[in-house]
Amino acid sequence: MPEESRAPDGDTIDQNLVRALSHPMRVQILEALQGRSASPTELAKKFTESLGVVSYHANALLDVGCIEQVRTQPKRGTIEHFYTARPRSFIGHQDWRNAPLSVRGGVTSEALRTFVAKVGAALDADTIDPRDDTTLSWMPMTVDEQGWRETAEILDRALRELMEVAAHSRERLGGKDGISVVTGLAAFEAPAG
Repeated sequence: MPEESRAPDGDTIDQNLVRALSHPMRVQILEALQGRSASPTELAKKFTESLGVVSYHANALLDVGCIEQVRTQPKRGTIEHFYTARPRSFIGHQDWRNAPLSVRGGVTSEALRTFVAKVGAALDADTIDPRDDTTLSWMPMTVDEQGWRETAEILDRALRELMEVAAHSRERLGGKDGISVVTGLAAFEAPAG
């Protein structure tokens, strides 16, 4: 039975999941498997890391249900396994607010590093602007406590709708690769000044 602890709002969070994602390599793997499938061999090449290290960390993510096997493929007398991130397991999902602050900081840091790297890669590859319907916006605001809660609710609704879009797309794609899209939703307290 998974070890759980009570979060301040009464929800539970799986402590095995928290421990699994407290390692930066696991966060990188999870980020790399958002919206696509890959094998540990492919991920090892991407991260310039040994296959053993990547496989070990991928298995840890598989054990806690963050990733799932989507297919296998024979390869030189062995079977290559391909994985994808499971819905609601992505870094930054609101469920992560239930994790201990000491873990959240590392997860948030790694998620933002990955996000910025994806933006940089899209700029370098000239894929960020060709579509007329690309969305890039950010807006500083001043709100009261109620406004803060309303903002969080709006972003949560948008997140749930995006998850539905991704789920329907996965069904339509039937295991094939689709358009790799990065979405970002953020609301955080800015430092004074």
